[in-house]
Amino acid sequence: MKLSKKISALILSLVLIIGSFGTANAGKRLHAAIADWTGGIITCEVAVAILEREMGYKVKQTVFPSGTGLWQAVAAGELDFACESWPSYAEADDVMFNEDLIYDGKVVKSYKGDGTVDLLGTTGIIGTSDYWIPRYAAEKFGIKTWKDLNKHKKEFATIESGNKGRLIACPVAGWNCHDQKRLDLLGIDFQADELGTEAAAVAEAKAAYMRKEPFLLYLWTPHWFFGEFDMVGVGLPEYATCEGDTFTEANNWKDCGTKGWPATGWDKDYTMNYGNPATFASAEHAEAKAFFEKMRLENVDQSTMLVEVDIKKRDVKEVVNEWLDNNPDKWKSWLPN
Repeated sequence: MKLSKKISALILSLVLIIGSFGTANAGKRLHAAIADWTGGIITCEVAVAILEREMGYKVKQTVFPSGTGLWQAVAAGELDFACESWPSYAEADDVMFNEDLIYDGKVVKSYKGDGTVDLLGTTGIIGTSDYWIPRYAAEKFGIKTWKDLNKHKKEFATIESGNKGRLIACPVAGWNCHDQKRLDLLGIDFQADELGTEAAAVAEAKAAYMRKEPFLLYLWTPHWFFGEFDMVGVGLPEYATCEGDTFTEANNWKDCGTKGWPATGWDKDYTMNYGNPATFASAEHAEAKAFFEKMRLENVDQSTMLVEVDIKKRDVKEVVNEWLDNNPDKWKSWLPN
């Protein structure tokens, strides 16, 4: 009888210990969005790998397309965080952030929204975007800037675009590039062709390049494409906005002609991670929040991994873990003290 009681007590103790362990680790769970372009996937996989390998987290990942719906899902707590948002493409940031975007100790943008989404910090990746043509086309036709495109629109025309030149456009409508609006405002007689995914747009451009055909391509850096193909930017007008006016749905898509966005190129993008305010205000996720505030992935490192994933067709997780193993000096400082 005494032995039975001792065994029962031991079992109860083990149950309590296991239950306590499970409860303690239940808090170290997060739900992240998987981006719809390779660079964003890599950046988030770096963050997830560090959270899991070094900080004891379990992170569930769900594919979720970019756009306002993603921001709303984060605000609602359906997702805990998302990675590498580009300010030029995220119209929701002005509405849902209420804090400063800081890079290397300097405020690069201030937000005055409602605070329904938490700005976790910059990723370290600095993006630039433009329209690009192959160097062989630029030299053959003497194209130096976007102002020269109309002179040669017939050479850039396809069956799909008819008498207009064709732009292999920003592929996803949710990225808010407004390519056709930009072309129209600037008087560029080209048709913007959205192909739905980064992979489709890049494949189209690659095929045209291999045939030595002229083509106009929307693309951003860092991107592996520029390491394989010799491209020249057409130098869209420098980014500007009109005072008091922004080209957004909330403002009924009111533009200011050629004086500002979207009749300009993109601003330099200090990309950022963002999350659900309640999730990252909780004590159990204080270390994760501290990690995101320190994260600084560099363009050159993402570009290296892009080549491995997009050109060599290697698995993203394998490539990221290899990079972490080979570069502890670059990411150890991101860990919370």
